[in-house]
Amino acid sequence: MDSKRIEELIAKYWECETTLEEEKELKSYFSSGEYDAKFKDIAPLFQYYTNEKESASLDGLFDEQVLAEIEQGVSSAPKKGRVLSMFTNISKVAAVILVVVVAGYFIQQEIKEKEQPYLTDTFEDPEKAFEETKKALQLISKNFNKGRKQAKKLSTFNEAQERVKENNL
Repeated sequence: MDSKRIEELIAKYWECETTLEEEKELKSYFSSGEYDAKFKDIAPLFQYYTNEKESASLDGLFDEQVLAEIEQGVSSAPKKGRVLSMFTNISKVAAVILVVVVAGYFIQQEIKEKEQPYLTDTFEDPEKAFEETKKALQLISKNFNKGRKQAKKLSTFNEAQERVKENNL
């Protein structure tokens, strides 16, 4: 195979721009054993891919064994960490409340320092002010709920990780 073609394919491979056919071409080139000496550092990578693909075969009982171990692990695993989990959740809520209280305190102190003799309203109409406040609070609520959904995903991941650790022990 042409050495320049292989160099081009390798450059595309490192840039993650190769197609599946081009990657197969690289694998077959390096698994043949007849490659240029300048590619001796890269060859083991592609040979590894070929060897793993050939040796990675699972028998039909694999799925059954894995499912049986999961069922056994779930039913026999003691429920640990509920108190710790509850404490963690409570501490998160307390931290948020603390941040809000401290921020409110500093804002109040800043307003007192300015000692404005008069306070002007931004809106003349109280209903309009109420609507604007409602919009702002809905925006905050929406973004807060997005963050909570992401935190819930992390919590699910952590629980799965703990189950895997317990099953390996």
